Amino acid sequence: MFEILKSDLAGRIGVIHTNHGKIETPAYVPVIHPVKQTIPAKKIKEIGFDLVITNAYITRNNYGDEAIKKGIHNIINFDGAIMTDSGGYQVLEYGDVKVLPPEMAEFERKILTDFAIPLDKPTGYGLPWKKAESYVNHTLKVSKKTLEDSENNGQIWIGPIQGGEHFDLVAKSTKGLVDMGFQMLALGSPVEFMESYEYKLLAQMIVTAKKQIPHSIPLHLFGAGHPLTIPFAVALGCDTFDSASYMLYAKQERYITDDGTRNLSDISVFPCNCEVCSKYTPDELRQLEIHEKINEIALHNLYSIKNEVDKVKQTIHEGRLWEYVLKKARAHPKLFEMIDIFTENSNYFETSTPKFKEKAIFLYGKEDQYRPEVQSYHKTVRKFKSKKKTLIITKESNTKPAYLSHEYFSLKQKFKEMKNIQVCQYSPHLGLIPLEISDVFPASHHETSRLKFNPAEFPTFENTWNVFFKNNQFSEIYFDKTDEFLKYYIKMLPKDIKKISKRNLLFK
Repeated sequence: MFEILKSDLAGRIGVIHTNHGKIETPAYVPVIHPVKQTIPAKKIKEIGFDLVITNAYITRNNYGDEAIKKGIHNIINFDGAIMTDSGGYQVLEYGDVKVLPPEMAEFERKILTDFAIPLDKPTGYGLPWKKAESYVNHTLKVSKKTLEDSENNGQIWIGPIQGGEHFDLVAKSTKGLVDMGFQMLALGSPVEFMESYEYKLLAQMIVTAKKQIPHSIPLHLFGAGHPLTIPFAVALGCDTFDSASYMLYAKQERYITDDGTRNLSDISVFPCNCEVCSKYTPDELRQLEIHEKINEIALHNLYSIKNEVDKVKQTIHEGRLWEYVLKKARAHPKLFEMIDIFTENSNYFETSTPKFKEKAIFLYGKEDQYRPEVQSYHKTVRKFKSKKKTLIITKESNTKPAYLSHEYFSLKQKFKEMKNIQVCQYSPHLGLIPLEISDVFPASHHETSRLKFNPAEFPTFENTWNVFFKNNQFSEIYFDKTDEFLKYYIKMLPKDIKKISKRNLLFK
């Protein structure tokens, strides 16, 4: 069902096969109202969205048997793939709905939706643990019964993960749904997290769930549709994500940009060349009749979201999703808090980040020491063993790999017995770089900012340093006495190693 073509961090470019065509991930899934939709579904398909989501509960209440006769595709006039929410949002908003889960599941089967979701009981945000546990258990029970009663007609049933900020419950919910055999999962209740600016909690919830999910199962995220959150959702492992944000923002005259939203009244020049922004000036758009104005802003918002998804896809192709996420994180202080989740879970990201890439990676600040490719290189260095007793450590050269650098040739002229000397360059991010593996990615495939780094902020370097000297028995070390970063770590060496400091190792 799900074919993974390329990955970076936990983000995947892939293809989900459905009864109504292929869906390329990552994919934003616009919400279509089955009764009050003002932007035609055909227009949404024309913009480039091959999958939409609509509400089966509202459809049932308004169309009844007519929806079963016509099918959901004819009801909303969309010839691509359709996902249906069974009414969980209404349960979250109003506490209950007037339909039982088996009835809702039967309706979803009969209207021939491509992706169907059992009628769950969302935990939301802020529920006590005991109450949240009862909601999780209820959802697992309903989901199991729904899947057991489903027909093998090509429909994809999505298991709804609940638990909210109670991560043990999120893990339990996810594992239970995986064990039941759901082909796809969806993470519930993130809207309340985002409305409370609890982005870090949302990131933790996604990672907690993803650690329980096999790579072959795609993950959907409910209610995430802003360009600022999309890169994070994808990088953390969400393959599809839905939202009505394009229309909800438009009703408030909020214009989506790639770094936030702007009120239409505050815009002097449109930073966009979509069909809406090319047709109107801000003043002309402000003067439109209210309903036309809302629809035009909503159209722009759809283009803006589509553009962001495409940017994220491109960064995955280029292997630069880490860099893109860190750049986006600086758009808001609460978003920047999510960086902790990326730095604390580097092992999680290593499994799906290629160890070798075609392009050089960029290293800026202390956060980049936790980049998966960098962490992978540190592990390689920690396994490195040398039989030589003398070690020379110098700063990383501009020319890479190290054995082709001018600095190395200068050392060869200064030290006659180079074959008996172990040479290492170093980088604050990559740690020690033994000459013999200085051509291994990313040692010779990176660019680093030339800032004065604080050595105390690089615990990864310290860990590699300690392991390297534990694995290798050097009796003497040559280093540049003017190198403040290196001197910090030289102090950590055993006392029996002879430390020979020079003002400049490279020249006599």
